[in-house]
Amino acid sequence: MNERCSNPNCFAHDGETCHLGEMEHTRCASWTMQNTEELSTENASSTISARVPWSGSALGLADLANLTPRGRSILVGVLGAHDAGKTTLLTGNYLQLLRGYSLLDAQFAGSQTLGAWESLAAWTRFDDAARPPSFPPHTPRGTSRVPGLLHIALRNAQNEFRDVLLTDAPGEWFTKWAINEDAHDAAGAKWSVQHADAFLVFADCQRLMSTSPKRGTARNELRQLLERLSNHVEKRPTALIWAKADIEPQPDIKAAIQQTLKQQIPHAVEVKSTTNQPESLIKALESVLRHSWTSPHALPVIEPVVLHQSFTAFRGHYAYT
Repeated sequence: MNERCSNPNCFAHDGETCHLGEMEHTRCASWTMQNTEELSTENASSTISARVPWSGSALGLADLANLTPRGRSILVGVLGAHDAGKTTLLTGNYLQLLRGYSLLDAQFAGSQTLGAWESLAAWTRFDDAARPPSFPPHTPRGTSRVPGLLHIALRNAQNEFRDVLLTDAPGEWFTKWAINEDAHDAAGAKWSVQHADAFLVFADCQRLMSTSPKRGTARNELRQLLERLSNHVEKRPTALIWAKADIEPQPDIKAAIQQTLKQQIPHAVEVKSTTNQPESLIKALESVLRHSWTSPHALPVIEPVVLHQSFTAFRGHYAYT
């Protein structure tokens, strides 16, 4: 017997959390069995109106319809191989905002994914079980419609408000996408690149150091990713993040990556980040938000000149008799 939810915006049957925030999705009034009578429209409507339209977990595609209409949003695509430090940088920014730090002089103004943020931040804190702090776990691998989206709202002194959405996707997606952009298990990476307003591309300095047995593989994967991204990035803000920057990569490997970046995405910037300097995590995200905060103006519509003869430039109407 296949269990499904009668709420079209809920994907609890795919293993995600309840759209209406129930800890146990089977207790939600919208949850039904496939062969049982569905809830009446009136009952479903009254249930939905009594709850907030988010659960606190990472946002999915259906959740964007509830969020993006309220104002300007910025989607940042976070790209990189497995264990390159993507989730660590995102979590570090969240923790810094909780401490009162600002992003581009804008203060934290809420989030619809506080549950997801706190589940990551919990790994960095001491708890009653005396578990020492550690880095957040690897983002689960699997195929999905879109990556999990972490959300923070920011408001600056000029009262400008922005919803910032950050993709939290497994690195294996981007490794597969760099090889074959139409790969079935790279659909989430493809969606991220198509819809992002800006990009953070991660270089793992630990894997690129001279004593690492994986330095050659890490170099090739990163260069493939940059080459693939160059086909889609256009003029969107892009930053190459030298993550774990307290470790120095092998000089010739770093130079080869920088050369690829210059050739493939010449407008990209380079930024170093390390957890030993928490402010560097903020600066890494600021490097692309700075150029995405204000939308670029639309280009003027210019009618092309087909012929440069004044006689043929007349666009009036003739009356033939």
